[in-house]
Order: sequence, then structure tokens, then C-alpha cells
Amino acid sequence: MGDEFHIDNIEEFNCDILPVEISDVSKIIKEMISIKNTGRSISGKKKKSYDINDKIKLNNISSNIASKIRKYHLESYDIIDDAINCLQEQEFSIREDLYDYYWDVYIDILIEYDIDNEDVERVKETSNKIYSALLKKIKSELFNGKKSDIPTNKVVTYIGAITAYVFYKCKFLIPIENVSC
Repeated sequence: MGDEFHIDNIEEFNCDILPVEISDVSKIIKEMISIKNTGRSISGKKKKSYDINDKIKLNNISSNIASKIRKYHLESYDIIDDAINCLQEQEFSIREDLYDYYWDVYIDILIEYDIDNEDVERVKETSNKIYSALLKKIKSELFNGKKSDIPTNKVVTYIGAITAYVFYKCKFLIPIENVSC
């Protein structure tokens, strides 16, 4: 038992774990135990009848941007959907408001590039520029010149994930036809 110590003899206790991380981990563990105890199973989120790759291909998105969209879609779709569902409990119209915001920014970008939103070929030709400009404009509108407690790298990730979610839902660029978006 050479590993024993008396707590009063420790001069400085260093703990590199942030209380927020402990709280988040605690919530996850509690949810796991709750699932185990109730015997309920987790079902996957209801997704569209098309794949994200179909949407990427239809819009002629380059492989670089497509890689980002796929990554955010695979890693964050459920998180974004859950966050929107939680926000809808406080504000019913939040999902439609989010989609409207993206549509407005998208149309502003089309106006800047002098592209008609019904000109499918022209939208396809410039889809990479449009998608990149959309990300840049949203980040600028939300955070440029403003103090935020969200680290910059997370801002980029969160905006990318939300944008991939809204893109998949067919709220900007060319929608998948014959599918209810």
C-alpha cells in the first residue's frame, strides 16, 4: 500500500479537466444509464430518401467542398437536428426561421454574382463559389467585430455543420426534384 497519501499533505492539487467537460460527460453518462434502465433503444434520425452524395452530385460541388459537407453531415447531422428540436420547444418557428435565414443569404449571394435563382446551369457552374461565399457571409454576419465566448475553430465547425444540414434539407442551391425537401 505504498500508494496511500493523506489529502491534507497535498500542497497544490492540479486538475486539468474543466467543470463544463465534467458536466457534459455526466449528462451523457446519466442518459446512458437511463437508456439501460428503461430498456429503450435509440433509433436513427429520420433522413431524406436521398443521400448527401446525391445532393452534392446534383449541385456539381467540387471534391474539396464535398469532403467537408460529407464530414459535417456524417458527424453532426443528428446533433444539429437535436439542437433544432430542442430550440423548437421554446420557439416553434425556429426551424423555418433558420431555413429562411439561409435562403435570404443565398439569394443575396446570387444577386452579388448576378445569377438568377432559376438558372440551374449557372448555379451549378458557380455552386462552389456560392457555397463558400455563403459560409463566409454567415460567419461575418454572426461574429465579425463581435465578442464571442465560442472559440474561433468551433465557430467554423458549427457554421459548417449547420450549413451542411440546411444544404441536405434542400434549402439552398439546387433541390432534389420529386422528393419532398
